[in-house]
Amino acid sequence: MKNWGVKIIGFGAYLPGKPLTNEDLKSRFSFEFDPVKHAAVTGIKQRHWADKQFATSHIAAEAAKQALERAGIKASQLSRIIMGTQTPDYVNTAASCNVQQLIGATCPVGDTTASCASFMYALDFGIRLVATGMEYVLVIGADLKSRSVRRNDPIFLPIFADGGGAVLLTKCEPGEGFLDIQLWADGSGIQKLYVPAGGSAMPSSHETIDADLHGTVMNMTGKELAESAAGKMAELAKEVCDNCSISIDEIDVFVPHQANYYIMKKAAESLQLPLEKMEVTIDRVGNCIAGTVPITLNQAYEKGKLKPGANVVLTAAGAGYTGGAAVYKVPA
Repeated sequence: MKNWGVKIIGFGAYLPGKPLTNEDLKSRFSFEFDPVKHAAVTGIKQRHWADKQFATSHIAAEAAKQALERAGIKASQLSRIIMGTQTPDYVNTAASCNVQQLIGATCPVGDTTASCASFMYALDFGIRLVATGMEYVLVIGADLKSRSVRRNDPIFLPIFADGGGAVLLTKCEPGEGFLDIQLWADGSGIQKLYVPAGGSAMPSSHETIDADLHGTVMNMTGKELAESAAGKMAELAKEVCDNCSISIDEIDVFVPHQANYYIMKKAAESLQLPLEKMEVTIDRVGNCIAGTVPITLNQAYEKGKLKPGANVVLTAAGAGYTGGAAVYKVPA
């Protein structure tokens, strides 16, 4: 246990546009799609896709504004903005640069990319910054994933969505707040689930567009992906709990990455954790990649579940491979 002495004083989330139901998808696209079966398998009944004038930074900024307002802190007081995303506004600049100007901040910023674990990586960075002297650090997880999915993809198009969440960190007494956070990576899986074109390995060209290489590609079976992600999320969650001498029975709120309900349920069952302790947003939000954990944490806050003394476990795993988990004891 690190006893970082870092707590959350502001929560926020933002979902762009109107909800898009499974029935809406079926009427809009021509591929074979069963709305009822999809909801049963993935848990997803609706999701949000941003209008074309939106970029990831706009989603992130709205979540950030809410977190700041709830904390009673002005953007000008921020020491740093750290944003986890795999869909920045531009290839060559951090999306958090635009977040900075949109919310009226002046502090340094930075993006971190670790796919579905991007928020956990950003959170680790933010915790360490506060623990080593910074006063207020804003950590955001946001993605606009609807833009990098093939429109004829019956697997990922109904799953991936747009949205973001934010938390504002500051100091607290050791023994409460974040007790531990651990990250993980295994680069052997980098091409198991990825978008082939658009980066330096395969720059955009007429050929990459014609070959439809700008959407997510999965080079593994769905079963392999589900078992791997669920197993790693459970493993990381158990590791941080063990580090803090917290038993699974003492977990009050479980916030896993919302990849799909089957994976989330399997992770909880691997931990032998009652499903009623698992916070779920995937039914109304879909998979917002870096946005899922902070969006779900914000929901737990809004429901009044983050009571003083409660043990909250966050965990995520995804492409890369990357993952992370944290234990948060809600301050008194």
